[in-house]
Amino acid sequence: MNRKTSQSTRVNRIGLAVCSLLLTGIAAGNTAYAAGEGDIRRFEGQTLAIAGYSSTFNEIWSNSFGQYFEERTGVKLEWIPSSPSKNITRIRAAGGNPDIDVMLMDSANLARGVQEDVVGTLDLANIPNMSKVPESLRIDSGIPSMMYRYGNCYRTDKFAEKGLAVPNGADVWFTDELDGHVMFPSTTAAQWLITAPAIAKSVGGDYADPDKTFDALSSGVKAYGFFNSSGDMDAAMTAGDVWLTVGNVQGRCLALKRQGVAVEYANWQIEDGGKQYTDLANPDNLVMVKGTPKKELVEFFMNEYLSEEAATASLPLYQFIAGTPPTAAAVGKLLETDPATEVWIIKDPAQLFLPEYGDFLPHLRGWTTGWGKILQ
Repeated sequence: MNRKTSQSTRVNRIGLAVCSLLLTGIAAGNTAYAAGEGDIRRFEGQTLAIAGYSSTFNEIWSNSFGQYFEERTGVKLEWIPSSPSKNITRIRAAGGNPDIDVMLMDSANLARGVQEDVVGTLDLANIPNMSKVPESLRIDSGIPSMMYRYGNCYRTDKFAEKGLAVPNGADVWFTDELDGHVMFPSTTAAQWLITAPAIAKSVGGDYADPDKTFDALSSGVKAYGFFNSSGDMDAAMTAGDVWLTVGNVQGRCLALKRQGVAVEYANWQIEDGGKQYTDLANPDNLVMVKGTPKKELVEFFMNEYLSEEAATASLPLYQFIAGTPPTAAAVGKLLETDPATEVWIIKDPAQLFLPEYGDFLPHLRGWTTGWGKILQ
């Protein structure tokens, strides 16, 4: 064979081999891409029913993360106005065939949900993004959607006039100058179950002995009364009748301040088990409903919510409610986008008090029936 022909043949064979490898690689890449897209959209056409809070709150969810999730996955999200208590009643009435798949529940009501056996259990292996959530916030029934601070909101003008210290704890609540100007949550307020354990700890109370807390409060604080809603707090503080609300979510206090009311948020110093905490943490959790036939879709939804890609889409929600995102990446994105949010961002959840609500609930009846004693 001619040497030139032989070399040419070898070159052609090598060229064909290289082309074959390139084509194989491209095909493999296309297959992987297609598999990835197919994986993301494997639940396309299905609907996930989520019991949220008010219509306004749900609309913010729908227009932020909801829109991102639907466009990315092809899954339809149905947002249902509700509340944790309504969810528990609704699921129990369904007799094992719930018409909702996911519900929003703060940690206090989540403990109630566990007690009432309406909460499902996730397969955490299907939610790898849970590793991005601070350990103190991880649960096996859902994921934290965001978290808030609870503390004390006070009228700065009235406190300055009376020469009062910042109300970080019960020692200031008990000041004579505050007689008739302090407001606590009523047992019908959403804030009550969330904050009652922290109020008890603030006065050296015991979950198993409600009267110990009632006696401390009734003898030390001459309260103005109870609030049933955030609107009650806002109106009383704006009018100047109330100078201090105990167990107020930080976002409400900041909103009042933006409206021109002379208020500030005071961090709440709480001691429990020899450890000092600053503020009460209240995670709002996306919880899987027990009995949902869409467990895999629920887990897929939760993993997507915790993804870094979803962080940007969820920013309007965090800004609207003054909530801290559940992952460091989302916190970083929020601070980068809106540096002013640093005033309410929770950087280390472990430094905030998160009650063991499961220890409080067995004594709930004594707390709710006797709460009015603190006004005596």
